Amino acid sequence: MNDSRPSLPPQPARVPAPPPATLAAFNVVFISLIGASTLTLSLGVLAPMMMAAAGMPPAAYGLVAGASGLGSIWLYMANSAFTLPLGPVRALLAGVAIGVTGAALIATGWYAAMVAGALLVGFAYATTSPAGSQILAENTPPERRNRMFSFRQAGVPLGGAIAGLSGSALAAAYGWRAALTTIVLFLLVTSIPLLTAPARFNGPPAHVRFRFGRLFAIANLRQPFVTLADIPGLRLIALGSIGFATVQGTLNAFFVTYLANGLGYDLKLAGFLYALNQATSVAGRVIFGFVADWVGSTRLVLCWLAVLSSASAIAIASIGSGWSMSALGAIAVFSGLSIATWNGLFVAEVAALAPGRVSEATAGATFFLFGTYVVIPPVAGLVITWFGYRAAFALAAMAVLTTGVVLAIMWQGKMRE
Repeated sequence: MNDSRPSLPPQPARVPAPPPATLAAFNVVFISLIGASTLTLSLGVLAPMMMAAAGMPPAAYGLVAGASGLGSIWLYMANSAFTLPLGPVRALLAGVAIGVTGAALIATGWYAAMVAGALLVGFAYATTSPAGSQILAENTPPERRNRMFSFRQAGVPLGGAIAGLSGSALAAAYGWRAALTTIVLFLLVTSIPLLTAPARFNGPPAHVRFRFGRLFAIANLRQPFVTLADIPGLRLIALGSIGFATVQGTLNAFFVTYLANGLGYDLKLAGFLYALNQATSVAGRVIFGFVADWVGSTRLVLCWLAVLSSASAIAIASIGSGWSMSALGAIAVFSGLSIATWNGLFVAEVAALAPGRVSEATAGATFFLFGTYVVIPPVAGLVITWFGYRAAFALAAMAVLTTGVVLAIMWQGKMRE
């Protein structure tokens, strides 16, 4: 049967705006991520006062930071028993409650309780990765994936900037417990969008019910390794994240302590420089998200960021005790543009490798990322005790540079896949 209707002239192609579902999903995951990252990153800002209250040396914070990373690993191993049965929105809400509990333990000032509280805070923070990635991936067109994931991940350094400015100022004026309490209240406020999120953001009904005991199942230990074996290309990007996490973990754990205790700068100045570093990272994540979409290669940008991150760590290691504010600010900005700007591209690459299995793939790949966050702060603390802060940052620089070289070799000829 012939269609007698006249054919319409071809219309010029237009780049569609982000659909409303994408913007709504972004708002939910971005705002909640800011609150979670503010709480997590505030621990490094408050570390000098926390360790003094616990009667411990500054380097003892490395174990607290490692416990936070261990809590995140726990979530990534048990993701199938937590995020999948609860759904991403409910998993994020549960994470808020767990984070508040962890902060209460830290506020006791007892070192053992601080370690346990940091474990819970790390678990709570980790919920933002697989759950947030699932919500955003299911509502974002592929051609906008890099920028939207980078925009989302910009919430992490934005939270760090808030922690650096408000945490250090409140701690200096009212004490570290008052600062921590204020940050917990901020976490609760940023969780409000989760309460009003559309029901469809929580995903389809789960095939299994949530059971608390499954969070401790021995079978969880092998899940990340099974996931990496099942998804082609995931193993390389997961292992590559170790170098990036080494330098970022060292900076987040010891940047403020290095400046305040190691070099004798005022705590408020150290907190301001950390906030400047994190605020610059917000812009850096947005910029590099656009750059990756523009050049059409997330992998190429990640390799260059490894080189820049190494240079930044060397610059931090070179800081002296009598440097001018402009010189300190320049290093804070340079390191902010490189060291913490890779995360959104990492998550976008993982999502691209595993369409339809984003939550599972993100949990599996990020397991190794946060495994590094467990190991590096205590190791860096030992290096600081034996050889000083500069040696710790120099070793981190070598680790991330090695990562960049290995990724460039393994991805040779595959930069645009």
